[in-house]
Amino acid sequence: MDKEILKTQLASLTDKPGVYQYYDSNSKLLYVGKAKNLKKRVKSYFDKSLNPNPNNSYRIQKMISQVHSLHTVIVENEKEALILENFFIKSQNPKYNILLRDDKTYPYITIDLNDKYPRFSITRRLESKKNKLYFGPYPRGANEILKAIYEIFPLVQESSCIRGKRACLYHQINKCLGVCEFDNPQNKEKYENLIKEILALMQNIEKMKKLLEENMQHFADKELYEQALICKKCLNVIDEVGHFSSIDMRRLYDADILSFAYNSGIGVLLKLFVRGGKVISSTHSFVRVNDSKIATSEDFECEVYNQALLSMDSKNDIIIFPISKDNFESLCEFHTKLKLVLPIRGDKLKLAKLAALNATHILDNRMKNEDSDALVLRDIAELFDLKQDIFSIEVFDTSHHSGTHCVGGMISYIDSEFCKANYRHYNLSGSDEYSQMREMLKRRASSFDELPAPSLWLIDGGIAQINIALEILESSGANVEVLAISKEKISAKANRAKGRAKDILRSKNLEFRLDTRDKRLQLLQKLRDEAHRFAIGFHRYKKRKDIWIDE
Repeated sequence: MDKEILKTQLASLTDKPGVYQYYDSNSKLLYVGKAKNLKKRVKSYFDKSLNPNPNNSYRIQKMISQVHSLHTVIVENEKEALILENFFIKSQNPKYNILLRDDKTYPYITIDLNDKYPRFSITRRLESKKNKLYFGPYPRGANEILKAIYEIFPLVQESSCIRGKRACLYHQINKCLGVCEFDNPQNKEKYENLIKEILALMQNIEKMKKLLEENMQHFADKELYEQALICKKCLNVIDEVGHFSSIDMRRLYDADILSFAYNSGIGVLLKLFVRGGKVISSTHSFVRVNDSKIATSEDFECEVYNQALLSMDSKNDIIIFPISKDNFESLCEFHTKLKLVLPIRGDKLKLAKLAALNATHILDNRMKNEDSDALVLRDIAELFDLKQDIFSIEVFDTSHHSGTHCVGGMISYIDSEFCKANYRHYNLSGSDEYSQMREMLKRRASSFDELPAPSLWLIDGGIAQINIALEILESSGANVEVLAISKEKISAKANRAKGRAKDILRSKNLEFRLDTRDKRLQLLQKLRDEAHRFAIGFHRYKKRKDIWIDE
């Protein structure tokens, strides 16, 4: 468990509804949960010291002890959080989620208008079929809605009825038109009008509620209390469910959604991935204005979307929101092979607004943290008189045991957040720490075309390692600052054990021994420790693997 990372993430939680995801140190998903209040729910897993809350079950405590970071997705209400939780569990199969891991999902109410006398039914499977409509999904209450429809409207009550040739009891008690026996144009037209009326009600919650209330009162006046109860239960369901989900499009639909939020020279680009009409995952990245030619937020917006589209090769619709009409038209002219969509109404707009809501939330949290790590990085740049601001850092460390199982690890820190997607492991052949560091840095520099160079390299070592890094960077032509962090040399192990060994910060020409309470030192120590954890974890894995092979 990385308490520093968790402390920062917990402090930025919102009290809005949404879904939270816990990840371990290898970025593997451990658990997905939903909450009416994300801040209150997530904090309930921890005590004041950020240890597992002892009031939770042993399984949950064990899971929390493995948590390294968390990710949240905001939605409009608790019902959508419940549905999104289900989709995430189905698609990602987290280790500690027990419920909802089978192939079942929440039910829909469906009707196939291709049938001669269509009827409503409940299904858990979506089909891409013309004139087949879906309403929902419903976390609960689909049966209550269906019962109320068949109680109020004289539809074909059972699927077997339409195959009969004689009107049954349902027709005699005026709950069916008896189309099985009286199949004529007049009844067919009347039946079609009933279906149209119900479909209109299914899309207008207020009118549906009014009709249910009228019928409930009508049944109660006639002392038909069982029928009145059916209407009442349906009303309760509608009050709880409220409306159709904005995160499920009621049809099989694949799309990638790009949403950009911007404030004071920094922006966030969020990508929301929809498959089969369901949100399955999201990613985001921060961007900064570093070009004097980009003068306005609209210019910045267009440039960010353009760079994102250049790296995409998707056959799906790519929904872009928010964006000005002029910028959207410019992108369409340039990216002719991509299917770009500017949503105006309906399900696509709802999904786009969901992406925009999360992008804004992520940016707000980033701006709040601007006063913490970002300011510390500026102080570090000033301390070492660096020629450029620090926005992205790569930290390197090596690990070996008596010259065997030699490996290296690189971690990435971008805009005050660990960027797990950029982490790299290296198998090394060098026999000493200097040759190993040289090999690792050369391999990283050779991949600058694939993964752009950062603002700063932080090396675990001293002046020798700094010189190696500068030599490699000079030959590559990359503009990267170099700093190193190492512990001072102390002969007595007892002194080191008591915490008297202090870390030394170095550049090529400067050296500092900062107070242990100094924020600049603490931030670089945090980065060094994460790189050490990442490298030694890979070393232990390699060692265990070889032991298993020998056995």
